[in-house]
Amino acid sequence: MKFIDIIRERERLLEIRKKYQPLAELKENIKRVKLRTDFKKSLVKEDDVSIICEYKPASPSLGEISQLTVGDVVPLFEEGGASAVSVLTEESFFKSNIDNLKLACRITRLPLLRKDFILDPYQIYEARAYGASAILLMADIYPDLKEGIEICKYLDMDALVECKNPEEIETAVKSGAEVIGINNRDFNDFKTDLGRTEKLASYVPSNITLVSESGVQSPEDVDFLSKLGVDALLVGSSIMKSSHILEKVNSLVLTGKNSKTRRQKR
Repeated sequence: MKFIDIIRERERLLEIRKKYQPLAELKENIKRVKLRTDFKKSLVKEDDVSIICEYKPASPSLGEISQLTVGDVVPLFEEGGASAVSVLTEESFFKSNIDNLKLACRITRLPLLRKDFILDPYQIYEARAYGASAILLMADIYPDLKEGIEICKYLDMDALVECKNPEEIETAVKSGAEVIGINNRDFNDFKTDLGRTEKLASYVPSNITLVSESGVQSPEDVDFLSKLGVDALLVGSSIMKSSHILEKVNSLVLTGKNSKTRRQKR
């Protein structure tokens, strides 16, 4: 299985979704959905590194991770001190769906990030209609990044723009990104390396919120990334695999408190 296979499957299912629930219907639904707390503001703390906990039942690299539901884990994320919740909504490879986002919206007051392979403005409106405060936009696959960010702003959402090299960071900044993510996972072989954040953090301007995504296993990893000047960490697999989720989240959150280092400029 290759990254392009994930994208092709997402394109196929997206066309089905558009027929099942037209954009006009989504826009009507948005009027009835109240947004949660501001995503970006929830991450920015003067001295603390925030933790975004992710609902992730499976992945292409690990297969099935957990049989727990959104209803099982999201209350534990909130009780453990998470600043926000990420909900994967991809069906075929991550074994979740958009309805899990709606359920999370009903059971937590934390801001919600829709994590998926976003290819079309339809998915941004869909995220808002199902209760997301923010959406992940990958700089190398969303067709018009500036337009995507502007749609998010129009809908009072934040865009977490994921970048994997200095050129994409520059494009994200020029497109108006206010939150940039560095994914420590290489989509060629799906391996994680926290050194990806170490290499790229200094390219992100200090006035932009920086999120390090994937690969965090332990409080030691939180400590390492904190010293790079990140504002938040997105943690999925290691939390979902834990047999003591509440304690796992709490240990990461406590390590992130009073640990933020000023980001070094390049």
